[in-house]
Amino acid sequence: MIFKVRFFILVFLFIGFLNAQKIPIIIDTDSANEVDDLFAISGALSEPTFNILGITASQFNTSPLASLNTALESKKINDKILQLVNINSIPSLLGSPDPINNLLSVKNSQASSFIIKKARLYSNENPLYIVILGSCTNVASAIINAPDIKKNIKVFYLGFWHNPLTNLYNKNEFNSRNDPLAINFLLDSADLDLTVMTATTSQHMIFNRNELELYLSNNNALGSYLIDRWDSYERWWTKEDKEKKHWIMWDIAIIEAIANNYYFEFDLFETPVENFNRKIKIFTKINVSEVKKKYWKKLQKFNKINP
Repeated sequence: MIFKVRFFILVFLFIGFLNAQKIPIIIDTDSANEVDDLFAISGALSEPTFNILGITASQFNTSPLASLNTALESKKINDKILQLVNINSIPSLLGSPDPINNLLSVKNSQASSFIIKKARLYSNENPLYIVILGSCTNVASAIINAPDIKKNIKVFYLGFWHNPLTNLYNKNEFNSRNDPLAINFLLDSADLDLTVMTATTSQHMIFNRNELELYLSNNNALGSYLIDRWDSYERWWTKEDKEKKHWIMWDIAIIEAIANNYYFEFDLFETPVENFNRKIKIFTKINVSEVKKKYWKKLQKFNKINP
C-alpha cells in the first residue's frame, strides 16, 4: 500500500514537472464563427509544448449569422472538441455575449474571471500566454477589472490589417470590428506585452480540401468533425471557390507562431497613430510549407482516438 502511494506521488510530481516546462496558455476563441478556429484548437491540443489551462468562448456580434449569444455557440463547439478528443482536464468557459460599450462599466464574465484568477498565479518572469482568436472582449474585460494582471501576461492577437513597409493599419477587419473598444484598449495599454498576427500575414496560411482526406482519418471522431465542419459551413463573406477547395486558416497561424516561432518572422512597430504611442511585435512572414508539415504530423495523435 505504501509503495502504491509513493508511486502515485512520484507520478503526480513528474507530471507537474513536465507541465512546468511547457507554455501555460489560455485560448480565447470565437469558434462558432468559422472553420479555422476548430483546426487551430485541434493543433493546440496536440501541441507538446503547450499546457492549456482553459479555452474561453468569445462573441462575434457583427456576423450576419450571429445569434443572440454567439459566445454560447462558441462554448458549445469548444465543449464538443474536448469531448471528441477525450479531454476533461481543460475547462471550457463562457465569455461575454456582448462587446464592450463603456470602458468605465465593464462586467466580468465567466471567461474574464477565469483569466484574472489564472493570471494572478503567474509573474513577469513566468508569464501566462493568452491567445485571442476572435474579439478582444474577454481579455480586455479581465485587464480593465484587474489591471494588476498586465505584468503577468503575454497577449497574442489575431486581427487587423497592417502594411509593414508603411506601418499603416486597417482595423476594418472581422475580429477588430467585433469589439473596437476592446482592441483599442489593448493597443493603448502601455505596459501590456502584445504580439499581433495580422490578417495581412495570416492570409497566406491556406489549407486545401484534399489535405483533409490525406491526413484526417474518417475513423477518427475529431477528423470526421473537422471534415464535416469544412464541408457544411457556408462562407457568407465570399462567393469565390464555391466548392470550398481551399480555406484560409488565419487562427492556425498564430497558434503555430507561439509553438514554432522559428518558422515565422516578426518585427517591432509603432502602434497606430490614433493609439498610445508604443512598440508592439507583429509577425510579418510565415514559412507556410514547414508549418503545415509540423501541423499535420502532430495532429496524427488523434487518429488513435475513436468515437
